Amino acid sequence: MNSQVEAWPRPGAALKGGFLLFVCTACLVAFYYLVRADAIGVFAPGRGWTQLTRGPLGPTGHLVGAAVVLALLPVLAARRLTGLTLRDLGLGLGKWREGLLWLALGVPLAVLAGWLGSRSPVMRAVYPLDPSLTPDAVRFIPYALAQFLYFGAWEVLFRGVLLFGLRGRTGDGLANAVQTGLSVTAHFGRALDETAAALGAGALFGWITLRTGSVWYLAVVHWLVGVSLDWFIVAT
Repeated sequence: MNSQVEAWPRPGAALKGGFLLFVCTACLVAFYYLVRADAIGVFAPGRGWTQLTRGPLGPTGHLVGAAVVLALLPVLAARRLTGLTLRDLGLGLGKWREGLLWLALGVPLAVLAGWLGSRSPVMRAVYPLDPSLTPDAVRFIPYALAQFLYFGAWEVLFRGVLLFGLRGRTGDGLANAVQTGLSVTAHFGRALDETAAALGAGALFGWITLRTGSVWYLAVVHWLVGVSLDWFIVAT
């Protein structure tokens, strides 16, 4: 914790923190409106359906776009504004022994969460983001592996750049609240149960990430939730 504070000098820290938050929010706007694999719109009586977002992009464009706007650009901004290293931003292995314990606990829970989510008709209306996906291994495995670009980038932004990038100025609790709040808003337009789950999961993921000092353990768990959800939907 002390190294985090010392790595971010006090003069101008509030301004830099505010600008980092601004950059990350702008990246979320770009992600939400420009690099979707689906489309978000509004229906009004007498006006019908109106699409509000650009797209949808194909799976490759969506995943690469997510990696750029959710991970690459925020990390570059955080490095420039805070002077924190990649390791400081949670992109190293951290406390790997504790991380592996959380991973071992999280894997079966992730599969269970994917199965439960697949029972929901509204979740099936959204996922998988590639509607042509099939349970055939030749088709499913490459898609599942590529999905880590998205889930890894998500954790880099919220539990990496925002959480570790802001904690030196705001403290752990407020930094966790900020990243959780933004991660929940990024779920707007998804099913209510998914968005509600993101509130508790975001805070818990942030707390665990602070303990382990790395985003990667829960990135794997988060990825497994999504992959399991897709699998149970296409296989049943």
